[in-house]
Amino acid sequence: MVCQIFLAVVLLAFIVGSLIFTGGRVGEAQNTNWDEVWRWPVFPVPAWILIVPAIVGAFVVLPMCIRTPAARANILLGAVGPTFAAGGSAVLFMFLFPADDGPFPMPDPDDGSLGWHWVALVPTVFSLVVLIIAVAVKGREYERIRLSGGASW
Repeated sequence: MVCQIFLAVVLLAFIVGSLIFTGGRVGEAQNTNWDEVWRWPVFPVPAWILIVPAIVGAFVVLPMCIRTPAARANILLGAVGPTFAAGGSAVLFMFLFPADDGPFPMPDPDDGSLGWHWVALVPTVFSLVVLIIAVAVKGREYERIRLSGGASW
């Protein structure tokens, strides 16, 4: 979950930094709403910053889901939100930082290709699917244990 939260924090830091320091400009093509302190981007986000934690998270999610007892399935459910946010981070950055070349062209072909941040989306989606399956499988047992008074927070 820490790996997924890291991706969401990078996105949050980028957005907040952009809003404060670049005149409210999150994307390169946007206009500024007030004077810039720094030019866009506040800090560039290379693809590897997202790819490495996403891959680590994908390797950890399966053993975590298998080893988590049904009585603690709420932990797995709590990891779904940060993992979804991590996927959103990868999607946003692949559009904000396009690549000169790549396998997926931008919606406007003159803009190049989607940034290599899309690579982080693959293990993040894998992690999200594994978590959803684990929550579905262990959720019924968790609810039964919770109703009987045996589940712990």
